Amino acid sequence: MPDLGGPTDETTDSVTTDAYGAHSNQRSIRRIPIMPPAVLRTLPFGTGVVMLRSARPIIATLRPWTARRDAAQLRADRAEIEQLLQRAH
Repeated sequence: MPDLGGPTDETTDSVTTDAYGAHSNQRSIRRIPIMPPAVLRTLPFGTGVVMLRSARPIIATLRPWTARRDAAQLRADRAEIEQLLQRAH
């Protein structure tokens, strides 16, 4: 869990132009924390974190699947899959 919200590299590019119009490019990399476990533990119930490789963590508000309009169909589908799995064993 400590590595889940561990640091990541942040790249910063800069261009400098001198008095004669010559350009100089520079790239710097620094380590920044993403989201420490202490912050994850304090998220309220019903809150999730979506973690992608190419983006900062996204805080999402979750809702129970039982509150969806298609909850009855989801229940039926789940029951069907559970029966198929039980037959397989």
